[in-house]
Amino acid sequence: MPSPEFTVSLVGRPNVGKSTLFNRITGKRRSLSYGDPGVTRDLVSHSAEHDGKRFRLVDTGGYLSGERGDILSKVRGQVLRAIYESDAVIFLVDARDGILPLDKEIATMLREREKRFFLAANKVDTREGQEMATQFHELSVGTIYPVSAEHGTGVSDLLDAIVPLIPDSVPEDEGALESIPRVSVLGRPNVGKSTLINTLVGFDRVIASEIPGTTRDAVDVLVSYGGKKYQFIDTAGIRAKRKTETVLEKFSVIKSLESLKRCDVAILMMDGPEGLSHQDRQILRYILLEERAVVVAANKADLWGGEEDRRQGIRKIQERLEYASFASVIPTASVTGKGIPLLFKKIEEAFGSFQKRVPTSSLNRKVSSFLYAVPIPSRKGRNRAFYIAQVGAMPPSFTVFVKDRDGIPESYTRYLQNKIRDRFGFKGSPIRIVYRER
Repeated sequence: MPSPEFTVSLVGRPNVGKSTLFNRITGKRRSLSYGDPGVTRDLVSHSAEHDGKRFRLVDTGGYLSGERGDILSKVRGQVLRAIYESDAVIFLVDARDGILPLDKEIATMLREREKRFFLAANKVDTREGQEMATQFHELSVGTIYPVSAEHGTGVSDLLDAIVPLIPDSVPEDEGALESIPRVSVLGRPNVGKSTLINTLVGFDRVIASEIPGTTRDAVDVLVSYGGKKYQFIDTAGIRAKRKTETVLEKFSVIKSLESLKRCDVAILMMDGPEGLSHQDRQILRYILLEERAVVVAANKADLWGGEEDRRQGIRKIQERLEYASFASVIPTASVTGKGIPLLFKKIEEAFGSFQKRVPTSSLNRKVSSFLYAVPIPSRKGRNRAFYIAQVGAMPPSFTVFVKDRDGIPESYTRYLQNKIRDRFGFKGSPIRIVYRER
């Protein structure tokens, strides 16, 4: 479905600098940029602004013609979809390479679709590139915009030509945007993360394949479900460090983990019938370190032998969650959509807990039976708590005022967290507790 924002797509053959230009224009390192061709596969988008006009910029995979295998044909399909849904296209070429047959093919394809495009000749930071840029007039374009995506040369002139096409718009309600839950989907390679995203949106928004490592970027996808909007983030699979071999895969894992910093709820997607693996638990630790709400999706639930097998499998997963026992475990099947209604119910529950606040009066009244009556273990003699206050949310954060904050054992903090959950819920959300001396 086309975006309501004015949308500009970056299109070109592989390794002409699209991702570098994307990062330059948006001011974010959201798209993976690396020397090897074909790094970008999925559509990566982000808002951008120039001369007071806002628009959405879409980075696409390198366009290749012909039948070149399952993944590359899907990349080509993604590029064509981006062109169809865009209001304008930046057609990027490599000035140093000169005109190649694939450049001509892309130009013809854009004209056949009657799409307004701006030809930008990249890599003119060298003398060779500057001299070669003029030959692209052979593609029958009126203006060529020489740019250096790496250094920013000429990018402003390119954007100056595009922004007059952008209509004046009503300012967005930033408060409404902030209330949209941001949900990052993390897990090992090939557990069904991208398939889940495609099932939710109803089309192949991200490339899904049985080949592990298909997803490379962290891809933002707006999902509507049950009359509400959710910002999902599809991520690359996270393997154990000792198995992460290439530099590109390491960059992809970094992008996946960075998605935790900008999400509210993390879905740990795992292979349900296989059980909670050592690597699943490591990913769960990453989520807990970032103090994000969490829901566990036990995917491929249709592969369990039967209902009893499924119940026992879920129980075993819950038993191995340890310090994340507050997380719900939901059986899902990404391909068919089984379990998705319950998954969204638990996402809402976790997001609500993540934002929840408890008034100080109610908090102290309900915790008195366990906070004040039970002494705090201490090697320095008797220690005690005086009162507690919630000082923040996202995650819910509590300050406990005590006689002596040194040496309070972690076991006592977990005791308080469990007791607070017993009284107030906070299902699916971590609880932060800090101590201060009165």
